[in-house]
Amino acid sequence: MAVFTAYTIFKINLKFFAPEGPWWRGWHDQKQYLMSARALLHFDLNPDQHWYPLLYPLAGAPFAWAPTPFVPINLLCYAAAFWGFLRIAARFGVGNYASGLLFLAATIGDLRISKFWLEPWTTTMSAAFIWLAFAEAADMLFGTRRRPALLGLLLMAIALVRPADIVVSAVIGGFALWRPVLMERRWADLAKAIGGAAAAFFPYAALYLAIYGWRLTDYTILSGDYGFAFSDLGWKASILLVDPAPWFPGETGLLRVLPWLLTGAAGLILGVWRLHGPARWLTLCMALVALLYTVMMLAYVDLVPTGMWRFFNAHYFKWLFPMAVLFSWLLVTWRDTRGLTVVALLVLLACFRIVPRPAEPGEPAKALAFAAPVAPWQDIYFARSAVQDAKGVQRSPADYHQLLVGEKVVAIAFKREFEGDALWYGVAPAGFAAWPKGSGKPDVVLPGHWPLRPVARYATRLSFGYPCWAPPFPCDAGPQTLAE
Repeated sequence: MAVFTAYTIFKINLKFFAPEGPWWRGWHDQKQYLMSARALLHFDLNPDQHWYPLLYPLAGAPFAWAPTPFVPINLLCYAAAFWGFLRIAARFGVGNYASGLLFLAATIGDLRISKFWLEPWTTTMSAAFIWLAFAEAADMLFGTRRRPALLGLLLMAIALVRPADIVVSAVIGGFALWRPVLMERRWADLAKAIGGAAAAFFPYAALYLAIYGWRLTDYTILSGDYGFAFSDLGWKASILLVDPAPWFPGETGLLRVLPWLLTGAAGLILGVWRLHGPARWLTLCMALVALLYTVMMLAYVDLVPTGMWRFFNAHYFKWLFPMAVLFSWLLVTWRDTRGLTVVALLVLLACFRIVPRPAEPGEPAKALAFAAPVAPWQDIYFARSAVQDAKGVQRSPADYHQLLVGEKVVAIAFKREFEGDALWYGVAPAGFAAWPKGSGKPDVVLPGHWPLRPVARYATRLSFGYPCWAPPFPCDAGPQTLAE
């Protein structure tokens, strides 16, 4: 904590009390957190002042008078996440000193990752609750201590901070409350857990109703409009984890920046294979949570390679990074040759890529290319545009994403492919399609004469070769189909 606190002070420098505040105050997401925290400080319950789920802004409200109101809660969440990590690592025989070094390596060992813990994000609070919930579940699995009410409170808090993380709560709760106990004790623990969950839910619900009443928030409506597309999960995993460059030139996948995520996955698999008793159940719980959460995030339509590092959306995964570092360490210290087999299989799997190819006439297209209007990259990326094809209308950025590639605008489908003759409306006519509040930039008007027909159409092709995320990154030297 001393290292992280010193690092935080060093990075933010003297902007704790400077009127202009730190670098993030002008960012879109961070402005929303700050606005909500300030409103809560002054008991302003106007729904226009609140965008994100309320728990994280509420924690920053007591300090909203300062330019850096989220530093205290971020430090506290970091400490809580480490406390949970420390207790989990001890279950696998990792000592305190090694745990501290591993956690520092996973959180501030890379500047790109450290920003996720310094800047205001709801995932900082959810990471703390997730690691504390893992620790409480481990106590119950090992039979050393049973605090089901506290576990229930933590599981509900995870879902309240980030509703999509309810899958995490469900899996941890299922393992902790069902697996290790007799039936009569199981129901008593379940009742206590429900009581703990209610203690978190009802005060939050009262605040929610006071602000929004009996309606969904605009943020919830927007997230639901994006939704999850599980039908093309292989392609999404390819562009987010392995190599986005064929579809999103110049962007970087997770494995290139953090290749130890792969060894962490191998360590989890090996742990389920070689461990026994409560340690195996704990490892299985963590592996299943990691898998289901990753699948959900990969399927989330608004998580795209352009946002991964440019807009810091990789922060969605930051609670997973300490887990990957821990099991990478265990993979080495176990000295189990079966681990080499698991790593080799995962490397082979990560050699697959899904790349573009010209679509045949009449074949559905994953991407369409159009002549680019004279407009900045960000205006094209965030514009409310639409593509009308044989099956109806798709909207950018809710159904597909468009970006400037050279002298073309490439529209890449995320929910369904483009079928038949397609027309691009860079500025959709009034009433042509509807966007919820917060989707794209409604004030952006792209110049041009609409609609436009595509100048090229692309389908997908499965490719296998040297992993583009591994040094020396040879795939960068090859031609990128959409960039040509």
